[in-house]
Amino acid sequence: MADERTGGRPEGVVVGIDIGGTKTALLATDAATGQDIGGDRFETPTEAGPEAMLDRMVDAIATLLAAAGRQPDELAAVGVAVPGLVDTRTGRVKVAGNLEGWVDVPLRDLLDRRLGVSVFVDQDADVAALGEKWRGCARQMDTFVVLALGTGIGAGIMVNGRLHRGFHNAAGELGNLVVGREFLGQERNGVGNLAALVGGKTIRDRAKEIAGEELSAAEVIERARDDPSLAPVAAEVVDHVAMAVIALAAVLDPEAVIFGGGTSEAGALLVEPVRERIAAELPAPPALMHAVLGADAQLHGAVFGALGLLDPDLARREENR
Repeated sequence: MADERTGGRPEGVVVGIDIGGTKTALLATDAATGQDIGGDRFETPTEAGPEAMLDRMVDAIATLLAAAGRQPDELAAVGVAVPGLVDTRTGRVKVAGNLEGWVDVPLRDLLDRRLGVSVFVDQDADVAALGEKWRGCARQMDTFVVLALGTGIGAGIMVNGRLHRGFHNAAGELGNLVVGREFLGQERNGVGNLAALVGGKTIRDRAKEIAGEELSAAEVIERARDDPSLAPVAAEVVDHVAMAVIALAAVLDPEAVIFGGGTSEAGALLVEPVRERIAAELPAPPALMHAVLGADAQLHGAVFGALGLLDPDLARREENR
């Protein structure tokens, strides 16, 4: 609730949580001042199941509050970004990527019962779009896409200033894009076609076969300049990302596609060749740019979602600040 002593802003602390495929990060923000007051991260227990993850999150929140010199009862709201399908109306995680046992998990209600505060839950790419709209490079944009390239491939889609989630809350599951006729009907063990081709695990495995060590997609693109054996893999990543951008642009006509996720750490070595490829296919290509917030976009978006639960007017004011 808003408090008159803080100029209409609610008091307390909100915590944003980004559950990643390997790491889970937390960010604490003072609701009254909008200032970030601390952060933390821990290894995601991908094989331990939802209950173990809940225990880790609750413990991490308590540790983060203590490190910031805040009391447990100052926790006002929590926002969570999840790598998978989320029913935002109920806060249920339908399925969460490579997190074992995460099927139809009522995450919002479970955290609410444990913490006694309001909880915001959404798909991680959507949350990244909120973060870039609030504190990143999309502050002056209303129609844009955050393309998250990492362990999986997702897109946070903002249309006319509102997130577009789709009828099944599955809009932006870009890893499911089929990029060639030859891939139709193939068994991929539940992994979408595009994700199977250029997702983080696939690239690491291919790099190990070629170079003898696991390399991220960004590292493959960087090293391909000096290692001809990696050049075909890097070119495939660029080609498939370009096809994904073309598909997004053909359907949505966004002002910009904002690159995030681990693969985007290749920087201009990824963006510039993608820009060249889409220019040959699109009469009105979107601007291509890097996420200003980088890997922290989901954290800031989760904080923004939590602030919106406390006071929707505050969230709108913060968005327009």
